[in-house]
Amino acid sequence: MSKLLEILSDGESNSFKKLTALLQLETKALQHELNILQQQGIEFEITQDSVRLIPQLELLDFTFLAKSLKPYQVFIKPVIDSTNQYLLEHLTQLNKGDLCLAEYQTAGRGRRGRQWLSPFAGQAILSFYWSFEPKKSIEGLSLVIGVAIVEALQQAGADGVSVKWPNDILLNGRKLAGILVEIANIKNGLLNLIVGIGINLSLPKLTDHIDQPWAELCEVLPNLERNQLIIQIIKQIYHRLEQFEHNGINAEFRQKWQELDYFFGEAVNIITEKQTISGIERGIDEYGYLQLESNDKEELLRFNGGEVSLRKKST
Repeated sequence: MSKLLEILSDGESNSFKKLTALLQLETKALQHELNILQQQGIEFEITQDSVRLIPQLELLDFTFLAKSLKPYQVFIKPVIDSTNQYLLEHLTQLNKGDLCLAEYQTAGRGRRGRQWLSPFAGQAILSFYWSFEPKKSIEGLSLVIGVAIVEALQQAGADGVSVKWPNDILLNGRKLAGILVEIANIKNGLLNLIVGIGINLSLPKLTDHIDQPWAELCEVLPNLERNQLIIQIIKQIYHRLEQFEHNGINAEFRQKWQELDYFFGEAVNIITEKQTISGIERGIDEYGYLQLESNDKEELLRFNGGEVSLRKKST
């Protein structure tokens, strides 16, 4: 099915005769693949003898993106297993800030290995390469990226966007975007990272595979320009990363996080492998650790992103 999507990814009409020849499939098998893709929410215009893919939003514009994001290299893959994986496999050819974007991702990864649903041209799906000096602490990095994304969305006119510790973006309390930071193992004297981002812009109506309340940006930005929005997001992320490189999680950033934190001051549950701890969420410390005011503790409890999950406490 990936090969079929790749052929149809330009949005042009293709005859069944051409598709069956290219894919070496019988017409019945081709129709079966189209049915499966339709069940996933991908739309097609199908006539008696041809088929055309209808993208959810405007297609990625390589010329516009490459020009606007210079000097960084921009790789666009209509269909890919994972943008993170693509960069990991081509790391020796990359410079800091180079990025990969896709229309459709077949094996996108979320936190703790969860799959990330990917409509065709309905998200901002991207990964970028970044590096730091080897002694630099990257604790709190996903928080920096999250704040940058929310700032870019607000600049674009989106209301109701907020951050959820440690790596989610919410729209009116529902998941809008996720961030995945992976350390890349390459010996170049630097700390090398691949950062993957998936933002729901306009999802298909069939969303049975999403296991939590979700949101799409078109709810608050019905006329969003996908390519321009991606540029704004990337530029704001890189700006925030440069600040992080010099200042870390400083007081200014912690104040900004608090302003954007959906759960700040709320009763929450911290779920660990062994127990659930209830308390009031009190933002982050200088390491990006979550702070919890617990009923039975005088000091704030602190948690890092790798060990726990944050949930609103049921009333």
